[in-house]
Amino acid sequence: MVEFYLISGALLMSAAIVLSFRGTAGSSVAAYAGLWALRASGYSPVSSRLLLFWAIAVMIVVSIEIARRVRLEIPLKARCFIAGGALAGMAAGLVFHQAGAIICSTAGVFLGAVAYMRLGNLRDPRVAGRWALAVGAPAVVTMTLIAIGIEGIIAKSTGF
Repeated sequence: MVEFYLISGALLMSAAIVLSFRGTAGSSVAAYAGLWALRASGYSPVSSRLLLFWAIAVMIVVSIEIARRVRLEIPLKARCFIAGGALAGMAAGLVFHQAGAIICSTAGVFLGAVAYMRLGNLRDPRVAGRWALAVGAPAVVTMTLIAIGIEGIIAKSTGF
């Protein structure tokens, strides 16, 4: 059963990365479920308090997505820049534990939006800011949950 939870957690985390490039809040839900599966496997020791905090964050992101009256039409290329920035920031922030993953992932979102503005000939920074928030909020939550799972696996395997 341990292997089932471990494989399920890895698959859910992988699906969360793919869903974050689509710009949906479902990526946060998949990452949270993956973290629960990793915790159930015993390979990623995550406290209940931390899971409760991130459950609230996931509910906030999903509530914002549901409450949005008009769905923003964000080009796929912009979503890829923003979510890719969050992923790259999370990878760099893994060195600094959970806080570093949050901060670097957030910085990656905004750097990805700026990069798209420069390469995509988008002149209005307010539009890029709206896109960064719409795609970036679920991406930051998703990437941080993935970082927590990765850090838990590393901590368990190295004995820290």
